[in-house]
This record gives sequence, C-alpha cells and structure tokens, in this order.
Amino acid sequence: MVKEYYKKSFPSTKRKYRSPAIYNPTGRSEKKKIKASPFLIRLAFFAVFLFGVIYYLFFSSQFQITEVIVEGNSLVSKEDIINVLPQQQNIFLFKINQDREIILSKFPEISQVEIYRGIPDAIKIVVLERENKIVWQTNNEMYFVSTEGDTTRKISQSEAGNLPVVSDTKNLAVKPGSRLVSPNFVAFITNIYSAFQSEDNIKPVNFEVTETTFNVNLKTDAGFYIKLNSLRSSQKQLSDLKLILAEHRPDIHEYVDLRIDGWAYYK
Repeated sequence: MVKEYYKKSFPSTKRKYRSPAIYNPTGRSEKKKIKASPFLIRLAFFAVFLFGVIYYLFFSSQFQITEVIVEGNSLVSKEDIINVLPQQQNIFLFKINQDREIILSKFPEISQVEIYRGIPDAIKIVVLERENKIVWQTNNEMYFVSTEGDTTRKISQSEAGNLPVVSDTKNLAVKPGSRLVSPNFVAFITNIYSAFQSEDNIKPVNFEVTETTFNVNLKTDAGFYIKLNSLRSSQKQLSDLKLILAEHRPDIHEYVDLRIDGWAYYK
C-alpha cells in the first residue's frame, strides 16, 4: 500500500521534448520560385507586337491622309469636294461608302462617285457630273437641269450660256437635287431648240410652261410664239411649222398652234 501511494503522490518527472525546428536566421519561410511558362512568354511578346502594329497602322502619322486627288469635276471645284469630307483621317479608317454618300448628297451636279485608297497617305476621288441641258427659270431664279430632268444647282443669268431657258409662269419653288421634269421633256426642249435655229431665220427666245409640261409655248424673235405638245414628235411639229410658215407667214401675228396631230392653227 505504501508503494502505490508513493507513485500516485509524486508524478513522473520525465520530460517530453519536441523535435528541434530547422534553423532559419530570417524568421521567414522560404518562398516558392514560380517559373514562367514558355507559352505565356510568347503570348506576352505577341500582345506587345500586335499593339505596336495597330498603333503604327491606325494612329501614327505614316498613314494619315495628306493628299486628295479629284478627277472628272468641272461644275464642282476640288476644294468644295474636299471640304465636305472629314479632315486628317487615317487612310484605313476612311469610310468610302459613307463619304461617297456625303458627296452625292451635297452636290446634285454629281451623279456618280468612286473613291480609291492610295497607300500610304493619298485618296483619289473620281466623279461623273450630270450633263446640264436646259435652264429652268422661276421666281426670278435660274437653275441648271440635267439630261435626267434633275435640278442640279442655282445659277446666275450669265452662267446660262446658250442653253434653252424654260420659264415657269406659275413660279413654283424648286429644290436643287430633286427631279423637276421627265427626261423626255428635256430631250424635247433640246431637240426643238437645236433644230429651230435654222428654221426660216427665226430664232427662239425662251420656252414657257403654264399648268403642265405637256403644253409648251416657244417665244420667237419674230414677235409670235408657237404652241407645242411635248408628248408629240418634235421633228413632226417642226415640219408642220415649216409648211405653215411657207404658206401663211404674212398672216401670222400672234401664235401658231401645233399641238394637235394633223392640224395647225395660227393667229
């Protein structure tokens, strides 16, 4: 009994020791070294290269447009065409279709536009202008009218030249760039005007339209006017006029009416 009491009263003095830690003078754990993947290195170089190419092509001055060539223009000046386009553009960012529409909308005298890039810093604009055939007069203003019957632009009287002048007695407003008359009407007026120059030494002064373009009055320097139908053959009406003048020239004081096929009236 004494031995057992002794063991319980006095616990064992045997110590437990932990394994000694590895000596680290800095007190910090060692960091693992990360090795760069060859794929990531190549990807980084490619990204830098791509950025350099994009900057060179789209943002450097090397490809900024410095020269604009315009061909085919006579009614519209080169400077006017250039001024409607955005300035100091990059040649690759130049929007050909959009700028073509800008030119067509700003200049009714132009019917077609083609634009070409000239690398590195030039563009070429080739235009096809409408052929002006007659002059339309309304509200004391004059406008060129093309072969297609489109009003191209407002002009001064001195610009009319030798083109036939058609006066609108109703003085209706005209919008440049819009369809004013039919191509058939333009052809009729130009045919009458050119052929009439040699008819019995009578010269045309100007044409007049009232209600519609079907009926046209042609004033002459002989003091009378001629009523014409623009839907009939111009040559046939001129042939009828020639016969009337040959037989009744002294009796004509006011007009000759050729609008009805097979008939001719004079006053």
